[in-house]
Amino acid sequence: MIQKVTIGAVLATAALFGWGVPLLRLFDAFQPMIVALSIMLAAILVRLNRGMPTLDWKSLEPEERSRLTGSIVALTKEYAYIVGIKAVLITTLVSLTVVKEEAKLWGDWTGLGVSAAIGALAALSVARMGYVIWRDYDIVRLQKKLIDASGVREKLEAETKASSQRVADIRSAGLRKISSADPQPWSEQ
Repeated sequence: MIQKVTIGAVLATAALFGWGVPLLRLFDAFQPMIVALSIMLAAILVRLNRGMPTLDWKSLEPEERSRLTGSIVALTKEYAYIVGIKAVLITTLVSLTVVKEEAKLWGDWTGLGVSAAIGALAALSVARMGYVIWRDYDIVRLQKKLIDASGVREKLEAETKASSQRVADIRSAGLRKISSADPQPWSEQ
């Protein structure tokens, strides 16, 4: 579902850019676009450097641990895709700034095609960023769930150990067993 929405948004943005944004006008937006994309790229590189979260991994069940690490690896793969998309887009924008004067001589269809390609890459970049932010939030929720479950499990184990120790202390106290006589009927005096 998300993939179809992303493809639809990318194609719609490409069509809108190709139809309504002439390439020569788009040149004025290249510098702010390059700055914004560079900032986003730097943020993703910082996220890539983060790696696995610092947790007491032994406190998690093996399947919980596997699920969390699998999600983190999948998210890291998404980060790598976004780095590639942004690198292509930044390279395209920087390369086009060099040929600004020659672009005036390009045919209408070439200008519209380049404009559409820039729009498509920009839309794909934004869509992937949104998806990764959502996935990052999803992993944080998963971490919370696993940490909370681990805390409950540790508390239960501590309470079980404490109650077992109390029972052992009572048994080792050396208390005498008091014999009790059989119940007697009430006397009617």
